[in-house]
Amino acid sequence: MDAVMPAREPALIQVFAGPSVHAPFPAVMAQFRPPADPGLSAGQLATALTRYLTPALMARMTLPLQDGSFAAVVAAVANALQDCFGANGFEALVQRGSDGMTRVLIGYADPAAASLALQTALDVASGLFGQLAGRQVDAAGLTAQLQRTAAQMALRQPDPLARALHRAARRRGIPVTVVAPGSRVWLFGQGSAGVQFFEAASHLDSLTGSGLGRNKVHSNQLVQALGFPGVQHRIADSLGAARRLAREMGFPVVLKPVAGGQGRGVTAGVSDEAALDTAYAAALQAGRGEVLVERHVPGEDHRLVVIGGRLAWAVRRSPPQLAGDGQHTVAELLAMENQRRATLPAADIASVPLVPDAEMHAMLSAQGWTAESRPPAGASIRLRRIASISRGGTLADCTAAVHPDIRDMAEAIARAFHLDAIGIDFMTPDIGRSWREVECAVLEVNSTPGFSSDTRADTILDMRFPPGGCAGRIPAVVLIGADAAALESVAAALGRRGLRVGRVDGTQGFLGTAIRHRGEAALPARVRALLLDPGCEALVIGTSAEEIDRHGFPLDRCDLALTAAGVALSGPMSRLLAACASHVLPAAEAVDWSGPEADALLDEIMCPRAPHATPSMT
Repeated sequence: MDAVMPAREPALIQVFAGPSVHAPFPAVMAQFRPPADPGLSAGQLATALTRYLTPALMARMTLPLQDGSFAAVVAAVANALQDCFGANGFEALVQRGSDGMTRVLIGYADPAAASLALQTALDVASGLFGQLAGRQVDAAGLTAQLQRTAAQMALRQPDPLARALHRAARRRGIPVTVVAPGSRVWLFGQGSAGVQFFEAASHLDSLTGSGLGRNKVHSNQLVQALGFPGVQHRIADSLGAARRLAREMGFPVVLKPVAGGQGRGVTAGVSDEAALDTAYAAALQAGRGEVLVERHVPGEDHRLVVIGGRLAWAVRRSPPQLAGDGQHTVAELLAMENQRRATLPAADIASVPLVPDAEMHAMLSAQGWTAESRPPAGASIRLRRIASISRGGTLADCTAAVHPDIRDMAEAIARAFHLDAIGIDFMTPDIGRSWREVECAVLEVNSTPGFSSDTRADTILDMRFPPGGCAGRIPAVVLIGADAAALESVAAALGRRGLRVGRVDGTQGFLGTAIRHRGEAALPARVRALLLDPGCEALVIGTSAEEIDRHGFPLDRCDLALTAAGVALSGPMSRLLAACASHVLPAAEAVDWSGPEADALLDEIMCPRAPHATPSMT
């Protein structure tokens, strides 16, 4: 069998850590000489791609293709791979040079993931064009390669909640950096002004509070110790003990694992011992050995979310259900509902399909339905008893209706758990009445609260990076072609403002006087090492036009860029500098960095920075 790749030169793949002369955004670029054009239309090429791409991946393709070229296929497949678990909104550019070379540039969240996606897209396009040219192609091998790449995308690309936060950050101009690939931890902002996020949680959340929140017994004990209504529950170490506790409390009861979240292993409305046996087995499996039997609390399920010490929003949650139409079966209604949910803007709802399982079938059976039943028009078909969003529940905003006492309770619980982001599950018949007036209870405390829309993501970032501030950025000055003395003079001027200054020269990075790398490091590595360090309060970067041409501008934006005397920049490089720097001075030597002239300049160009928002303990 012939090789998968048609006869062409290997592509050069290059990562630009910041905007470059090729693209106004950080990008991975493939440069290649494309194979001969098969003379097909964009539509015919898209049809031919179905031999290699799964329907799910085809659904992520931006169609129609830009044209019927090799480069258009590469760009579309690369971004489809990056988006195979959800749209990231990355840009893609195709550039054709007069020398016959073509460049494809795609934006990224994780440069290694984007590089892998781009290389796989090149191989797929090569296979497609090779097939069209009459060569034998290892289609099975390409399919396996696509599957391996998709698996890496699942590990390294932002999850649905992170994607919403990334979009909100782009709208606000907040830079985002991957902290450790595959960790799902991202740095929003830079250095001392940055916040590490894991979904809605951040480094501002305490380890002790997170630990308490993971254990339903311990969190309930703290809630009650604060004087707020908790739940009545007991640990059952056997099925017999669970039956005895349920009889003592009185049916209905709730069974759940002691540890865990997202509604896994939780069964509400357990009304008899037969149902209890099934619920106990589910909780035992999900909780790895410890099961809670909990007294049922009547009312509606609410999630109260506190960010930065203040109630950010409240929602009323409902278990998933279907509406009969007299025409479709339950199975068909379920498929239609999943299609509808997948198009919703609420990421945590759209990403959770309703999957039939033993719990759902039992729920249907209790109502007299099967998957093949055709419920009459207007009939309500309940699918689950619990309202957890991770189990397919739906929600409605009720923030404006929250009683002040409930708001104070939620904020007090957040303070006591020392959590900057907290989700409190609260059962009450009326969210507009004080918790002192009605039978109600705090059911659980969650240290990584989910959220359902880009609007919520905006709220989260607003709490951590108040509007009107510096978007999580530290003061940054870039010098091109300057010597070590100039770098040290600018760093000293920033240091006089009480800032701990990171400094990057042609081979190394420093925080204060401490060297950051053992040996020489590339420009992106030198800069990233300091951006990730919360001890870095300002940054001075010395680089050259050649380094910027090779790696891109060291930051997406800086306060000031200076060029040394005698350094001539090309037209594209000058335009790049103007786009990335708030202020540009032609000669670093023209400023006396030792005196008031430098202080006046820094006063003029620097954003009036304040520390990012921290949890309120008032």
